[in-house]
Amino acid sequence: PLQEGDVQGPMLPLQQYDLAQLRLVGILWDVASPKAMFIDPKGQIHSVQRDERIGRKNGYVAVIREGEVVVVEAVNVNGDLMYSTRVLKINMEANNTGAR
Repeated sequence: PLQEGDVQGPMLPLQQYDLAQLRLVGILWDVASPKAMFIDPKGQIHSVQRDERIGRKNGYVAVIREGEVVVVEAVNVNGDLMYSTRVLKINMEANNTGAR
């Protein structure tokens, strides 16, 4: 039987990690279905689309934009379920000035 807070369905690879452990390294955004690429702590690359689950807190990808991904997570605050929005910026290499 399912308990409150249980993840339904198969656990995806990116649900094994906290968002802080994942590095956003690429975004394909100017297409019909944008994708974001993350590297996990083991060095594996994962591609995710909007509405896919990510992170240990059963978060999901809400928006993929140029340079950033918006993830919504459900957090328990004093017994109430609240939604927390996190904006993950693309991780540019230190030698990249960011100039376009």
